[in-house]
Amino acid sequence: MFYNSSNSFEYNDCVSKGACSISPAISSMQEVMLILLRQIAYYLLKLKEFKIANNEITFSLIYQITLFDAVKDFSEYQVLNLFSKHYKNLVKVRKEYLKICQSNNEKCHDLKNLLRLNSETNLSSILNKGDREFLAKYKKLKTEKKYSEEILTAVIKSVCSNLMSLYEYNCQPEYACDKVLEGLNIFNSSKIDYEAVKKYAEILSKIDAGLLKLLREEQMRTFGNIENVEVSASTKPNKAILVSGSNLSDLKNLLEYVKDTDIDVYTNGNLLISHAFSYFNNLKNLKGHFGTGSMNTILDFATFPGAILLTKNEAQNIEYLYRGRLFTTDEIAPKGVVKIKDNDFSPLIESAMQAKGFAKGQQRNPISVGFSEIEFNSFLDKVISTDFRKLFIIGNSNLNMKNNDYFQKLFTLLPDSCYAVSFSYNPRSENVFYANLCNNYPLISGVLQKIFEKIPLNSDKLAFFLTKCDLNSFSNIINLKNEGAKNIFLSDCPPTIVNPSVLNSFSGVYKINQLSDPETDLKKII
Repeated sequence: MFYNSSNSFEYNDCVSKGACSISPAISSMQEVMLILLRQIAYYLLKLKEFKIANNEITFSLIYQITLFDAVKDFSEYQVLNLFSKHYKNLVKVRKEYLKICQSNNEKCHDLKNLLRLNSETNLSSILNKGDREFLAKYKKLKTEKKYSEEILTAVIKSVCSNLMSLYEYNCQPEYACDKVLEGLNIFNSSKIDYEAVKKYAEILSKIDAGLLKLLREEQMRTFGNIENVEVSASTKPNKAILVSGSNLSDLKNLLEYVKDTDIDVYTNGNLLISHAFSYFNNLKNLKGHFGTGSMNTILDFATFPGAILLTKNEAQNIEYLYRGRLFTTDEIAPKGVVKIKDNDFSPLIESAMQAKGFAKGQQRNPISVGFSEIEFNSFLDKVISTDFRKLFIIGNSNLNMKNNDYFQKLFTLLPDSCYAVSFSYNPRSENVFYANLCNNYPLISGVLQKIFEKIPLNSDKLAFFLTKCDLNSFSNIINLKNEGAKNIFLSDCPPTIVNPSVLNSFSGVYKINQLSDPETDLKKII
């Protein structure tokens, strides 16, 4: 019953699974993979000193980092293949470096404690090594140091995620790739300079903000301008395909493939934003949006009566779903998921035709998505023209029930002299401009940039409420703080996203407030 409520975001994947933390096995695999990747980064940087770039291996390294949060759903065979692939890359770049040193009569600086894998290596031995490395690190380091490593790693993940998104548009910023390699290389030192760790977290956060600007430009160039539209959340009797994730290019490719068929296509998760782009407005196969939020994939997938496409570079919780109608365009398909090769969607279409589809359809209220730039500029001019006390910036999308209650109360307490730009909760107030941008960080960063052109980011009059904790949160917060932001409040972060101890350390270092109750938080700001 609750699934059909469009506001039931409390029932997310974490709750439905009954487990809201990262398993020790995943942590151990990531620990060993990080060792492997940072050692590859060392030799790639050494080769660059000789003006030699290996773009293929660099791309492979960056792609692997984006897979960190998805590795939980790979089979043992796939995991071992990944380790084998990157170990071969390590051997290759090391051999190339040693060879060029010798040919140039240069002294080689080889890494000590190189990771060794062989044909006898199995998943159990990798997990055991990961356990040892994890325990050694946490016993050896002081609390603030070990957590600063986690923070830098989180920022590196965010940068790599945005780099992979830019690859979709054939945009490959070499400077950002180099800084990722340099950030990873810090961990190769026997005595890590923790000032350097913090410095690189800040450097990469700034680069990450620049990547978001590039992504916004590429999205607008490819898919047109953003408009404020009402998206149908209803369904109609027919065979159907659900496209989940946030990769707009994959959605575009599928819609072009099915344009001569009678199959209906529905978006899911953060792809809700696609309906606001002018390109997608008049495509006959795109019927609307199905689902209750980006964190509810298990519930959405289980009730969708057709084939499902998982788009690239998206961590999806699908471990507990039955397989056979799940497909992906990703390079590596999770176990039980069918890989789509070379944009040949015929297996997906065949599965949709064999599925029962929607027998009757269901009527639901439409969803407002996007925003009008003219209306936003008018709102901003109104704020600037008044002697306003505070402008609250509230985002991102898909609030849970707890946060909905929080902001409902917050807006009732807000003085008339205060205004807000909200990407999540919509109080339907003249003092609040609402823009549902569905966690599309490039678009959100564009709106923020327009605000900062009128009101300096370091102004005491700005306050930030970050309602969604995800892969990009640390990077975004560090960049805001470095630019002078003063009042930042962060809602709960699921343990699957970040270790609570790391979050506490991060909040202390960067002076981030945790949401408490509206009265207390308003007193801190006003």
